[in-house]
Amino acid sequence: MSGGFSLGFLSRVYQPEYSPRIYRETIELFEAAEALGFDTGWVAQHHFASEQGRLPSPLVLLSAIAQRTRRIGLGTAIIVLPQEPALRLAEDAAVLDLLSNGRLELGLGAGFDPDTFSAFGREHAQRHRDYENNLKRLQTALGNGPLNTDGLRLQPQVPGLGGRLWEATSRVEMVSARGNGLIMAPNPHLPTQAGIEAAQRYREAWTGDNGTPPRIARVQGVFPLAHSDALRADIHTYLKRQHSIGVYQGPLDGDFNETLQRLGVLHGSAQVITEGLKAGPRLGNHDHLIVQVQTASTPLREAIRALQVIAEEIAPALGWRPAVARPNKELSLS
Repeated sequence: MSGGFSLGFLSRVYQPEYSPRIYRETIELFEAAEALGFDTGWVAQHHFASEQGRLPSPLVLLSAIAQRTRRIGLGTAIIVLPQEPALRLAEDAAVLDLLSNGRLELGLGAGFDPDTFSAFGREHAQRHRDYENNLKRLQTALGNGPLNTDGLRLQPQVPGLGGRLWEATSRVEMVSARGNGLIMAPNPHLPTQAGIEAAQRYREAWTGDNGTPPRIARVQGVFPLAHSDALRADIHTYLKRQHSIGVYQGPLDGDFNETLQRLGVLHGSAQVITEGLKAGPRLGNHDHLIVQVQTASTPLREAIRALQVIAEEIAPALGWRPAVARPNKELSLS
């Protein structure tokens, strides 16, 4: 991995149950990350508590976060686009982008959970078709294109947001052709080299026709402090669910360290994690390293402390430097 990248974190808003505290703590996590110098924070959308994720409406929560922060970028990784009315998503994103002074990074994906598609009246088998149709409509709206025969256009207009779209997909050449950023994470069924090759294919296919640079957001599970027993239990629950819907085909009762390696989850000392991150796709000036430091049972205090270790020990060893000076005060870990 090269230096000069942006540092972000991802919260999947995992919790055993819904409560207002979940959302308040996510806001606090963003505040702490901003104080540590993180460049971006990202949240994932989960409907009906899929995977124990408790955030069906990421733009609503990010709007609250926008009012409690001033600098940190606000990303979605990802919104399940086939389940969204594209024009309504464009309107909500535009309002949030104005509220946050242009900090929104809009990450999109096709989704995978069959149960959620049936609840929305969508066909799981047609999700890629619906994704492409909705993406075209969304890009037209954000690009200030006409939306009907009378020439209606998106209001409010948000210049620049169309250049901050990200896609999570293995079809990297299509993402590149559209001029969008690529969100990528370790694939448990492929070797590490596959991710490196996918990043290279994305960059080689880039034309730059829309005036934006190629950009990769590399998502990685990083747990410098987690207790092995808690991490093991949470990951087993996660994999059991993924196995039940056909997403994960690996063993459920194999060696735990081999399971972590298969998932691309880095765990242990700062030095061990740093070496693990060096083995993945190289990142440059327009790219992001996005760390996930929480599972379903991770307390807020531990998540903040993990972000602190990453910002102070791990990311600097990879060449990252915070864009702004950090305040000279201790973070609240209460």
